[in-house]
Amino acid sequence: MYCRKTFEELLDVKSPVKPFSFSYEGTPCDLSTIPCVIEEGKDGKRTMIYEVVPGTVRLILDMVCYSDFPVIEYTPYFENISDKDSGILSNISVLDYEGEDPYYFGTRKVKKNIFGTPSRLSIRYYLGAQANGVDYIPQRKDIFAYRKVSDKLELESLESRCSSDYLPFFSIDNDQLNGFDLAVGWTGAWKFSAEKEVQSKSKVTELKSRIRCGMKRAAFRLHPGEKVMQPGILLHFRENKSIRDSQNEFRRFMLEHHSPRNSRGELFKPPICLTFWGGLETDKMIARIQRAREKNLPYEEVWMDAGWMGTPGPCPHFLEESEQESDWPKRVGSWQINTWAHPRGLKPVSDAAHKAGMRFLVWFESLRVHSGCGGKILTEHPEWLLGDKKAFAEGKEVDFLLNIGIPEARKYLFDTLCGIIQREGIDDYREDFNISPQTHLASGDEPDRIGVTEMKFVEACYILWEELRERFPDLFIDNCASGGRRLDYKMASLSFPLCQSDLACCELYEEECLQLENFSLDNVLPLHGTLNWGPEDPYHMASGMGGGIGCKIWNFNGRDPKENEDDAFHRKMLEWAKLLRDIHMKGDIYPLTEEPENDWMKWAGEQIHDPKENCGMVQIFRRKRSPEADFQLKLAGLDPEALYEAEFFTGEKKKLSGKEFASLTIHLAEPRSFQIIRYARMK
Repeated sequence: MYCRKTFEELLDVKSPVKPFSFSYEGTPCDLSTIPCVIEEGKDGKRTMIYEVVPGTVRLILDMVCYSDFPVIEYTPYFENISDKDSGILSNISVLDYEGEDPYYFGTRKVKKNIFGTPSRLSIRYYLGAQANGVDYIPQRKDIFAYRKVSDKLELESLESRCSSDYLPFFSIDNDQLNGFDLAVGWTGAWKFSAEKEVQSKSKVTELKSRIRCGMKRAAFRLHPGEKVMQPGILLHFRENKSIRDSQNEFRRFMLEHHSPRNSRGELFKPPICLTFWGGLETDKMIARIQRAREKNLPYEEVWMDAGWMGTPGPCPHFLEESEQESDWPKRVGSWQINTWAHPRGLKPVSDAAHKAGMRFLVWFESLRVHSGCGGKILTEHPEWLLGDKKAFAEGKEVDFLLNIGIPEARKYLFDTLCGIIQREGIDDYREDFNISPQTHLASGDEPDRIGVTEMKFVEACYILWEELRERFPDLFIDNCASGGRRLDYKMASLSFPLCQSDLACCELYEEECLQLENFSLDNVLPLHGTLNWGPEDPYHMASGMGGGIGCKIWNFNGRDPKENEDDAFHRKMLEWAKLLRDIHMKGDIYPLTEEPENDWMKWAGEQIHDPKENCGMVQIFRRKRSPEADFQLKLAGLDPEALYEAEFFTGEKKKLSGKEFASLTIHLAEPRSFQIIRYARMK
């Protein structure tokens, strides 16, 4: 059975089977015959070194065995320690984990032999981000073995953005109380498979399953002294624990060990932001910031999006009514400020934000270079650019990828970013990535070094963000990437997505999809956020509340502040958004309805409960297709004998016993309405 004990046994130097596999020069490598040197570090850290080819190739595992959570995590590296090129490494599974499945469907015994005994393994996973309304919807696949037939689930990222097709987070369930969660740390192209197999020993059928994952493309030789990273693996083991309790434990682990913190060691909070299109003129931005300050609207951050860079000239928002078409995608790769919109640079906007008590977040797209941007890098360093240079020479428009796997290119980018951040008074960094880089990365490979360009590029992405965080320890990184398309556990250590799906960039979209995005991401990535159009439509805004918020109420020309706006209600929505955000950062999650994504007539909602403080919040929606006006809560974690004080978004305050509150009936007279409840145990 899959459990921590059996996995640690596989890691033992004497184990004949290892939980990873690869071939060297076409022959599977037998690590059981290779001595392993173990270097013990502090806080559960360990380095395991296998000299795969004596004097030539090493496999190095940087590992952490956590003492406060049932988690083992490791990142493999291959290194050539010789003065000659290595042979070719291929068929690499950085996790190759086989387990016996003891739970059967109706065993049949003849004396001591078992015949025809099917077993099951359940795989839970999530769709990725495509801005199409089903982003992050949970999936489940049951795989069986019977009659010597193998059943298999295979998933992969079709492009080299790790969460565009599926999130690289999976759960493998032996049963309702045992299994493990698997996360892949690779902001590139990965592959995953789970297979049920039947293997016969004499007349006894032994049922097993096998879990494998690794890079999608990798068959390469290493140059002398070269060392390359492979995808990281994170295993969270669930033993005698329900799926929901284990999911909450995984949330707590991610908050504790894979979430960014400031210079004081405090978790960054995904902020409540007032967003502006970058092409909106400086004076208009400042006037809107001042209005937010005068009306005591509790925004925490001013977010300047795309459109601020490039040659001077109007750059309207893509939804703005304008005679000129927005050309923002073609400006990327130029690091000069668009002086038509910002004649004095971005510093006046950052000064206004700081004067209003807010931080300043600015959009960058650092790794894409459009051929028409006019940036100096096109002529000064074409050797750093990956893409169709023949088409560029023919005058066609091309998107290049800046190959920061080249150390000099990474340093150039780092220095450029640091200069802009310091000069313009920028507090926080938003990185977009509107390019599918698979063909670009492949174009950088030699025939006998497939995947090496991607390995170095991905590692450089992590290093760049680590360097930015070291240089600016109070700067947080907003991981955008076309709305949530580079989400993995290593990225989560350094960043969070404030626009978790580009669905919210559309003018009209199904806001109830935002509810589902939040509910799904809450399970694996506790820090995240959504864009919304603001409190003009309360249901719309509430649907995106739970993490960070990017409010687009005054985003661009044509969405100007109105004299008759209800500032008090605007303020109230923001205050409750902050309350929900804060409790999400320390509470456990309990869905209030099962599979709301499969039945749009159901209500939807979740409870967030802090077991230490015995307090929490309830967020519940009567969706537009829900015919019932009443919904009975089933809350978790409450002491039935204790007294709780509950405050409702609609204004009521009640004192209820835990027993009464846990099964309270919520009445919402109209479809497309919501209720939020804040509660705490009375002392």
